[in-house]
Amino acid sequence: MSESGKASDLLRSVDRGLRVTGIGSVPFLDPDEACDLILKHCPMIPYVPQLLKRDPRESMFLQFAENLPCLGVNYKKMHVFFDRTRDMGKELDRFYDNLKQAHYDWFRISPEYCRSLPVLLEKCRTSANPFVKTQVTGPVTYLMSLAKGDKRPLIYDDALAEAVTLGLAMKGLWQANEIKKIGKTPLLFLDEPSLSELGSAYMPITTEKARSFVDGFLGFIRKRDRDLLVGLHCCGNTDWGMILESGVDIVSLDSYSCGDKLMLYPKETSRFLKRGVFIAFGIVPTSEYGNWITENALYDQFMSILTGFEERGIPRGELLDHAIFTPACGTGPLRPRDARRILELVASLAGRIQDR
Repeated sequence: MSESGKASDLLRSVDRGLRVTGIGSVPFLDPDEACDLILKHCPMIPYVPQLLKRDPRESMFLQFAENLPCLGVNYKKMHVFFDRTRDMGKELDRFYDNLKQAHYDWFRISPEYCRSLPVLLEKCRTSANPFVKTQVTGPVTYLMSLAKGDKRPLIYDDALAEAVTLGLAMKGLWQANEIKKIGKTPLLFLDEPSLSELGSAYMPITTEKARSFVDGFLGFIRKRDRDLLVGLHCCGNTDWGMILESGVDIVSLDSYSCGDKLMLYPKETSRFLKRGVFIAFGIVPTSEYGNWITENALYDQFMSILTGFEERGIPRGELLDHAIFTPACGTGPLRPRDARRILELVASLAGRIQDR
């Protein structure tokens, strides 16, 4: 069974036609507008939106950079970098002192880095939704984006890589604690788009090394909080066998583009589902979205995915019993009207699919 038994049981109790949520970024400027739209279409699992167009500090790297050791932010170029001028020993000592004493507020995300979090939590305080979904950038993606003076990714510096991984986990736990304060169960997604490059020249690390960082993150979270569900989102094709066997509660993928790739792992998928956990199907494309995308075509495409799994020995009813529905990825780069339509499509499709 899942490590998070009570939370898994609660999610299974939600009508599968209402198991709808989203993936991070949205193109809106007003937190109230974004949260109201999300609550309309994701009433049971609303998600904390990242308002990238309002403030670049809500990007997947800047948003989580505060108090991570030896990292600086260039606010003109809006990127995070390894700051070689900092005293690494002193910063690591301070970091681990706060970590060991579980000073969660030291790892908080300041309001200007996530304006929607307090807005959404206030709107959910008296609403019926049992869950709130949030996210944190995964350690592989974060560490591969940063380089030291030798231009090697920070993932090769054992001391800093461990600290950044644990710091990101603490930022996830801080968000989970904020969600629990209003009586909701957290879903924490680990966003790992870089895992889609495993095995390529752009990702010069082994699958085993990537898995070690995912396991390190999960292990740290599990020791401190078993009353939440942890998902891993990758918006491209990857080694799904590794992710299915990693111990996450939710595997989140762009099923519009990669559903047939997941079918290549029927044994791993079957074992995964038997743990009582979930697959978040990204049934509506985001980067490929256009006016030609119709609900009927998306419905038929998802039905073909279910048929493909049935041919490999996994009944569609079993998949649907463990299904969550999302857009393929975040909608931050899109036009607001397209982001609205994508959420409408996900919610409508989930309602149609639940009866199959």
